Formats: sequence, structure tokens, C-alpha cells
Amino acid sequence: MDSKTIPLSKALTSYLSSKRVNLNPETLKELSKFIIWCGQEREAEELKPHETASYGDIISDTAGTQDTSERVQAIKDFLSFCYKNNITSTPLAKHLRVRKVNRINVLIDKSSNKIDMSEQGYQNMVTELELLRDQRVEIAKEISSAAADKDFRENAPLDAAREKQGFSEARIRELEDGLQRARVVSNKKNKSGGKLANRIGLGSQIKLVDKSNKEELIYTIVNASEASPLDHKMSVQSPVGKAVVDKVVGDTVQVETPRGNMSYLIKEIS
Repeated sequence: MDSKTIPLSKALTSYLSSKRVNLNPETLKELSKFIIWCGQEREAEELKPHETASYGDIISDTAGTQDTSERVQAIKDFLSFCYKNNITSTPLAKHLRVRKVNRINVLIDKSSNKIDMSEQGYQNMVTELELLRDQRVEIAKEISSAAADKDFRENAPLDAAREKQGFSEARIRELEDGLQRARVVSNKKNKSGGKLANRIGLGSQIKLVDKSNKEELIYTIVNASEASPLDHKMSVQSPVGKAVVDKVVGDTVQVETPRGNMSYLIKEIS
């Protein structure tokens, strides 16, 4: 074979046709992701060791607590095939390495560092995570399209697409971590009733009265990651949030704010 004229997509086809047994769907999926990331129509000989290493970093960063050995081996087998059959002149498989993660420590850390979160906040994270996962294919296509430009030294679209992929994968890891550590808090009234039955907690919607000017303020108490002043969502870690937690209707709280010492009456809790 002439290694300088074979695109990666054709190299993959040759590799798959050489197998005496059918590969499992997960292996095929991993090989397809790797080829798309590199650029399907890019000549196999152009693939560089540092790019193979970069893909190993991506596997490491997106693995979480999952075992990556099968994913890595699938790509290594393909790269070894390319080298042995003169499709590439460089042995690229040895450059694909994945950082080892102490899975026991990771699991311990996840379980001991819970994040209290409202039901709505949890659902918002789930929705964002699903959206970002769906966008992976589109980003991979952008990389493939940009990689079609043979001049990789000054390929701004390719750099931008890979940077976009980096930010997206980082946010996916952040969301996955948050969801694993999330402890959904449902703000339901105590069935025993009485004045103390409805204390302010995560997820409570409250109406406060600023005692200095009688202005009414409505907020929902949320986790710090959900806070949004424009949406009237107050962080439980904010000065006012800390002051009102566990309080009931009729209580007055004193809060040190940038504007000075403020006094608020808790008028309603729902």
C-alpha cells in the first residue's frame, strides 16, 4: 500500500475487513469517534504522535470512574494495524496513553462531598448535560471539516473547533460530577403542622419585607451553582440566604450587606 495516499476512513475500512470476527458495537463506536476527531478524509500518514497523545488525554478527561482499557486498546489495535501494513510510517499506538485514576478514591470523594440541590436545579443540569452530549457529534463534524484543510500549521477553524470541544467536554465533566454528588432536597411542609412546620430551606420561595423602606422582595433559595439574581434565585451561601435558612414566617433577620446592616421580615414561605 502507498501510505501517502490512504485517508483514515479507508484505512479503517481495511482494518475492519481484516478482522475474522465482528467487533462489538462499542469498539466500532470508539474507532469511529477517533477517525472523526482526526479527520475522516485526512491522509493516515499525516497523523502525528502528539495528536494521538492528545486523544489519550481526551479519553482520560471524559472517563470519570469508568474503565477505559477497552476503548484505548481498540484504537491501539487499529494504529498497530496501520503501521504493520505500511499505512503509516510511524508507530503511533505507543503514544496513546491514558492517565490512571484511583477509582476507589474517586468513589469515596463523590460519596463524602454531597451537594444539596433543588429539584429544579437538578433537572436543569440534566437537561444541559443531555444537550452537550448531543452536540458532541456536531462538534466532531466541525473538526473533521476543518481538518480537511491540509495546512495544519495555520488552521484557525480547526483550532477553534478543538477549543470548542475542550470547553464542551470540561463542562460535561463538571455536570457529571455535580449530578453524581447531588442530593436533591425537596422543600415539603412537615405533616405535623404548626408554626415550625414550614421552615426556610433549599427550594423555598420566600417573600421578605425590607424594614427600612417596606419594599417586598421575592426569592427562591437555591444552591450556589443555581443562583441567578435576574431570576430571583438567591444562593443559600449568600449573606441573606444564610440568615433566613431555618427561619419561619414572622421572624426578623439582621444581615450585614455591602449597603450596611439590613433588617428583613419574613412575610411568606412557600
